[in-house]
Amino acid sequence: MRKILHIKKPSAHANRVVCVNAVTSGALLCGLMSVLFSSTGNFYMGALLILGAMILDGIDGTMARWLKAETLFGAEFDTFVDITAFGIAPAMLVYFYLFHDFTPGAHVHTIGALVGLAIVLSGAVRLARFKVVDEDHGMSGYTGMPITVNALCLAGIVLFIEAWKKGFGAEHPLPAWVTLQDGGWLSWLMYANCVICLLLQVSPFKYPKPTNTPLGQFIGVLAFLGLFIGPKTAVISCCYLVPITLFYVYVAPFWFTLKRVWQARRAVS
Repeated sequence: MRKILHIKKPSAHANRVVCVNAVTSGALLCGLMSVLFSSTGNFYMGALLILGAMILDGIDGTMARWLKAETLFGAEFDTFVDITAFGIAPAMLVYFYLFHDFTPGAHVHTIGALVGLAIVLSGAVRLARFKVVDEDHGMSGYTGMPITVNALCLAGIVLFIEAWKKGFGAEHPLPAWVTLQDGGWLSWLMYANCVICLLLQVSPFKYPKPTNTPLGQFIGVLAFLGLFIGPKTAVISCCYLVPITLFYVYVAPFWFTLKRVWQARRAVS
């Protein structure tokens, strides 16, 4: 008599792991779609999808801890999301937004290609160092600026400009020096900030973990949700997210160092 095969049902833990990995997959797909939108000149969606990937990337980690579904596979999978959504996607956004000529037969812009390659290379080095140096996975701070901060800075600035054009551009057009694409002084500041951020990613500077206070988290969630309601709310959200990101980039390392020195002196005394 032929034996009947019984297929085991997935365990509850396996189901939780699948749910977490599904969210991680969503973040990866957002990064890939961002590249596609940027390559067609839709910079609003290109920047928005990078920020959407950032939300999903934060959700999957929180879900994994709450559901006790943390796995080595999930940790490795998350690395591919980071390099795609926060390394390759911002590099393509910057390249197509600032350097690419969309006319037929246009060639690859040499300087733009070098900038894009530098963004990806710096991000990859940052992620590799994170696995080797930050053994507690950032719970007590980071060595070098996190790759997500650079992505938020780049995508947030582009999204602010593009959302303003959609929401307020008809009545209040932006001056030429703000648009970045017309060679104004703001574009040079963005170039300089991009170079500094790439260096900070691979620097030995210590960055604190972003605040976990309920108020800070609540404001951050509202700001990120505002990005997806419409262009006008996206402008308001960027007015909060971009300055606070720049503050974190340039001030957080000094604050973190002073805090460590103060704690050490307090422990001695």
